[in-house]
Amino acid sequence: MAKQAISPETIKRIAAYKKSFELFARDCLRVRDHVSQQILPFIFNRPQRIFHSIVEKQRAEIGYVRIILDKARRFGGSTYIEGRGYWKTSMNFNTNAFIVAHEEDSTDTLFAMARLFHDFNPIKPATKYSSKKELLFDTSAGTGLKSQYGLACAKTTSAGRSQGIHFLHVSELAFFPDNADELLDGLMSCISVPEGTEVYLESTGNGYGNRFQLDVFAAYGEGRNVYYEEDGIPYAWRAPGSDWVLVFIPWFAHEPYHREFDTPEDREEFGREIDRPVFVRDLMSWEPSEAAKLRDRYGLTLEQLHWRAWKIEDTFRGRVEKFRQEFPATVEESFLSTGSNVYPAELCDMLEAQCATPILVGDLVDRMGKTKIRPNATGHFSVWRRPTHEQEDVYFLTVDSGGGKKERHEREKRDPDPTCIDVWHRYTGEQVAQWHGHIDYDLIPDLVEMIGRLYARHIYDEYSGRLAPRLVPAVACVEVMNHGYTVVAGLKAKKYPMYEYKPGEPGWSTNSRTKAQMVDGLYESARDGSLQIRCRETVAEMRTFVEVNGSYHAESGCHDERVDTAGMASQMIRLLPADRTMVGGIPRRIGARKTDVGFVFANQDRQDDGQYKEFYA
Repeated sequence: MAKQAISPETIKRIAAYKKSFELFARDCLRVRDHVSQQILPFIFNRPQRIFHSIVEKQRAEIGYVRIILDKARRFGGSTYIEGRGYWKTSMNFNTNAFIVAHEEDSTDTLFAMARLFHDFNPIKPATKYSSKKELLFDTSAGTGLKSQYGLACAKTTSAGRSQGIHFLHVSELAFFPDNADELLDGLMSCISVPEGTEVYLESTGNGYGNRFQLDVFAAYGEGRNVYYEEDGIPYAWRAPGSDWVLVFIPWFAHEPYHREFDTPEDREEFGREIDRPVFVRDLMSWEPSEAAKLRDRYGLTLEQLHWRAWKIEDTFRGRVEKFRQEFPATVEESFLSTGSNVYPAELCDMLEAQCATPILVGDLVDRMGKTKIRPNATGHFSVWRRPTHEQEDVYFLTVDSGGGKKERHEREKRDPDPTCIDVWHRYTGEQVAQWHGHIDYDLIPDLVEMIGRLYARHIYDEYSGRLAPRLVPAVACVEVMNHGYTVVAGLKAKKYPMYEYKPGEPGWSTNSRTKAQMVDGLYESARDGSLQIRCRETVAEMRTFVEVNGSYHAESGCHDERVDTAGMASQMIRLLPADRTMVGGIPRRIGARKTDVGFVFANQDRQDDGQYKEFYA
């Protein structure tokens, strides 16, 4: 029997399908509805449309796709990725798709989805066999597409290494066994060239410290580098210098997540209810309700908030934290721990609302003893308020030299903690600047000195009482742990002013007692407003700061250096003297040593006074 010729109309349709996955999905793929169990055309829902826009944006920009999907429940992200893999292999020659799930049951589910695609596809290609969770698009004579769609379980560490991979989907990565690193390295090595390839790492959250969580926060870049947004709501981020794009679709982007009201009166009453302030015990103050905050921040409708309220009561028996875990609104919420967080979500939400975008981001440059800021969007130094050098503007620095415990970094396969230097206003408690990044420990004293010059202030002449042309650098509080001792020694050599935890011992000594003081002090000062945090990344670290068996630290895989510098700041506001140059209204000698008030002056000799001169243009 002669083979029937393909009509020109069909050829035109196939050409259109090869260009548009959305069109191909609508016309050729079928999916099973979770509620009705009916077989329906694969028409993108809203989260899938957003996801599709992000994927196509990256593909158009760089010619390939590298996506990390932090997915919420019932998003349809896995369905989208599976359909896209089937589209790539069934419409193209010599294209291999490989899907790896965390367990056998999930592998079976994903392959059943692929078989459904294939069985209902009206233009499906010739298939040589479909066994062992594999579809081979070819003929017995070898005249077909020679493309392959295969699945495997994560327990098989050698899976996929014998063949080239053009499309890779790793499903539920957060639940992989201990071989996650080995498996991913092997699979990625099968992608010889990036052009035209697509890789998707997807999962729901499963706590901290696993490969997926580390990859998510590496791509997230602390939320600063938004890659894609709609209506002012970010849905994707990409860290500078990385190809990997993180995608997170919050619960309120899902169209079904809304609930109608029985009457207009019920709707009006609900609106009045969410507008009523609530007393938050952790903050000891009346605050807008969480529903009001969500409405104002994301523009949510009363119907969406009504569904949220119903879900909290009906499914989670009033446990708001459980709702946040299952239906997160932010990347951070998708990794919420089970109750050991030191700083409650309400406090962090309040602090985040007070954060601000830096007025200047750049790199610090030393030019002949003067500190300059070279603007650079990816620089390490962020400024929220410029220095004034006025007598009434007194600043201090808090310094965490990073490093951390070596064994922890080895266990979690991550770099050492970065160094963080915060600048605070002594009287207002406002965070005015921050340096954050990796630097050799012996260079930190130079960096401290540069920042201290930048935020120095004029002093009064000890004889005339007039404003002198000299500047006194901002006093530094250095945490003396690990490499902090190196920093203190370097600053001592420079005769730089430092806080003393006891006479003759500069720095902040962290132990179990003083750590608790830092933690509690940050809680109290942030709550009552005596400390004004401007850095969003600081608040992000507070969200993942936990207490375990009386020990305070960041969740596994996270950082806490910004929490440490903020905690030290809460203590310095209490411990540093109100005025370092005036005692009882009478000017005193700047070179005088004063160890009973918690600081050391830079110059023990008047000839050193000219060391810090006007520098800021």
